[in-house]
Amino acid sequence: MAKKDRRSRPPTRPNARPETSRKSVPRRPKMPWNELDHEEKMALVCRLFCAGEKPSVIAERIQKDYASNKFSRQSVHRMLRKAAEAGRFRFAPRASFILSDKLRQRYHWLAGVEVVHTNDFEDVAYQGAQTLIHLVQDVGRGSRQKVHVGFAGGHAMHRLAQIFAQLLDESDEDLPETLVLHALVAGFDVRDPTTDPNTFFTLFNNRTSVNTRYEYVGLRTPPVVQAGEYDTLRNSEGISESYERAGDLDIIVTSAADWTDEHSNFRQYMEKSAGCAEMLVKGGCIGDMLWLPVGPHGPLNVQTKIRSMTLIELGELPSFMEKGKHVLLVLGPCAMCRRTKSRVLSAILASEQRLISHLVVDTRSVKEALR
Repeated sequence: MAKKDRRSRPPTRPNARPETSRKSVPRRPKMPWNELDHEEKMALVCRLFCAGEKPSVIAERIQKDYASNKFSRQSVHRMLRKAAEAGRFRFAPRASFILSDKLRQRYHWLAGVEVVHTNDFEDVAYQGAQTLIHLVQDVGRGSRQKVHVGFAGGHAMHRLAQIFAQLLDESDEDLPETLVLHALVAGFDVRDPTTDPNTFFTLFNNRTSVNTRYEYVGLRTPPVVQAGEYDTLRNSEGISESYERAGDLDIIVTSAADWTDEHSNFRQYMEKSAGCAEMLVKGGCIGDMLWLPVGPHGPLNVQTKIRSMTLIELGELPSFMEKGKHVLLVLGPCAMCRRTKSRVLSAILASEQRLISHLVVDTRSVKEALR
C-alpha cells in the first residue's frame, strides 16, 4: 500500500481558526477639507513637508484623511510656494558649540557668544535678533518697565531690526511694558534710506499682538560733518536732546565692516573727502564699528577732516558696560559679496579697551580670526 506524501498536506496549526475574508474598513476623514480655512490648510501641508514627506505623499495623505480627491501634488507645490513667499519657512543652521567654546576660552570676558554655521548674514541676523530678545528680557526682569535699545545703521542692522520686530510680535514671553528705540547714527546711503536707523522705527509701527508699546528717539543730523563742527552741532537745538538721552541706553546693537570691503559705507564716505581715506590707511585702519574707525589695537584716533555723527563714541563703550549694560556685535559675511569680516573681528576682540559684551558671528569669520 502506497504511503501518502505528507509534504502535500497543507501545514496545520493547533487550534487554528479557519481563514475568513475581511472587508477593509474605510478610514474616516478627520474633517472635510473645505471646512479648513486657508491658514489651517497651509499649516498642515507645511508641517508634513517639514517632516520630510514628498509632495506626492502629502497629497495622498490629505486625500485619505480629509476626503479631498481634488488635492493633487501640484496643489502641494503651489501651497508650499505661497508659504515660502509669505516668509513661513526659515532654515535653521547648526550652532558651532566648539568654536563658541574656543572664543569663550580665549576671550573669557565675553558675556555671551553664539557662532552660527553659515556663510549668509540672514542666518546670523536671525540669531542676533533672538539674542537681542533675550537681552531685552534680562534687562526688563524685575521692576524695569522700560528698556532702551540703540541701533547702529547699515544693511545688516536693517535686516536684524526687521527680524527683531517680527520676533517681538510673535513672542509670548515676558517683555517690558515699553521698549524705547534709539538711532545711534544717521543714514549714510542717500540712495537707500532704509540703512538709516531712523527709518527702522517704521518696522515697529502697528505691532499690537504683544503688551509692549514703543517709543523712539531719533537722531536728526547729517551722516558726516566737518570734524571742527561736531561739538557745535551735537549741542544744537533739536539734536542735543538725542545726546542727552543716550545715558538711558541699556543695550547697543551694532555690526562692523572691513575697510578692504568696497561695500563699506564708512569707507565710501571717507573716500569722498580728499585725504581722509589715505590718513586712515596710514593710521592702520582695519574697519569700522558704529561708523567709527577701528585699528589693530582698538578705536583708531586719527584726526580726519570729516567724521561720522554718532550718539556714542567707541571709547565710551568700556564705561558703558561697566554699568552693567550690554553691547551686542552681530557680525556676518557682507550682505553684498559674502566676504568674511575676520580682520575687523580680530581687531575688536584684541582691542585694549573692551568694546563688546556679546557676540553673534558666522563660523568662517571665527575660524579665520582664531588663526
